[in-house]
Amino acid sequence: MRVVIIILFSLLLAPSGAILADDKAQKQQELAELKNRIEKLRKTIETKQNSKSSYHRQLRQIEKQIGKVSRQISDSSRAIKTKQQDLKRLNADKKKINQTIAEQDKLLSGQIHAAYTLGQQEQMKLLFSQENAASLQRNLVYYRYFSEHRLQLIDQAQQNFARLLENEKQIKNTKQELEQALARQKKQKTSLSKDRGQRKTVIAGLDKDLKKQGKHLTRLEDDARELIQLIDSLSEILDDIPAAEPHKKFADLKGQLAWPVKGKVNQVFGLIKPPSRLRWQGITINARLGNNVRAVSHGRIAFSDWLRGMGNLIIIDHGDGYLSLYGHNQSLYKAAGEWVEAGDIIASIGDSGGQKKPALYFEIRRKGKPLNPAQWCKTSNWFATS
Repeated sequence: MRVVIIILFSLLLAPSGAILADDKAQKQQELAELKNRIEKLRKTIETKQNSKSSYHRQLRQIEKQIGKVSRQISDSSRAIKTKQQDLKRLNADKKKINQTIAEQDKLLSGQIHAAYTLGQQEQMKLLFSQENAASLQRNLVYYRYFSEHRLQLIDQAQQNFARLLENEKQIKNTKQELEQALARQKKQKTSLSKDRGQRKTVIAGLDKDLKKQGKHLTRLEDDARELIQLIDSLSEILDDIPAAEPHKKFADLKGQLAWPVKGKVNQVFGLIKPPSRLRWQGITINARLGNNVRAVSHGRIAFSDWLRGMGNLIIIDHGDGYLSLYGHNQSLYKAAGEWVEAGDIIASIGDSGGQKKPALYFEIRRKGKPLNPAQWCKTSNWFATS
């Protein structure tokens, strides 16, 4: 009877395992399809924008390069900090090992002095001493303990000397790695400075060209139209992708979201965007260059690339038609298709898109319709307009 139950139980489990495997394979296929379609959309946008203006093509290339180098500098800074901490720990370990060796050296010196005082034939002297048998036996036991302890101290001293040599080797290697990391970062900063100089030249040329042709208004309208086209295209792609594991619905988080970055609000939702009659569809938050930009809620990265007017842009799909947009970033840390949670670092504050000052442009949309972020994020995190 037991055998029958086991067989039946195994048969019940087998399909479940197969279903889980099929489900995993299906999700991987869906993710691959999503990435493929978003990549096709990205290439289409890139080709379209590159064909419009050589200045925009140059700006795209240089700002993406700046984002890449800035991220490398950030990685180098973390590596340098880690090496400095490692070096501090190794030096502290070295100090402790030297203290232990000094203590053991003192104990061994005392024991060696005692052994020398007794002479080289310590045990023989005890055997031929005139003491009674009980006293002799006790002294022999003490002698054995004394000798064993001496050997243990010698063994521990040898181990500590070996630890000290290994520690000094690690200190030397860590110092070399730290010097290499510092040299690498110095080159990266030089490269970044050069790239920023080129960017300044490109932006000056672009502004001169727009002013000459009187196209500032046209550019704002084109940028707004291209963003809407991108959102519409992404919505079509995302509609075909099943939702993730159950999470609290984005609609239920209204008024509870943390702001993506701390700073001062410069442009407010709904105000006119001169010289056009367009209105701000989101808000601009002035913040320090390089500061972290965080996801406001759980979702999947729908877009992570450069877009004219927005610079290095990240769009997160939160399900049920809700999207959050983060523009003008310096570096992008997440790729299309990746899942993120509320508070995850997704980018760093920048001035991409040809901006004059570092700031984050932030939007929330529902089925393409812009929503006021101030009504969705916590009032306690709201910062006065500058």
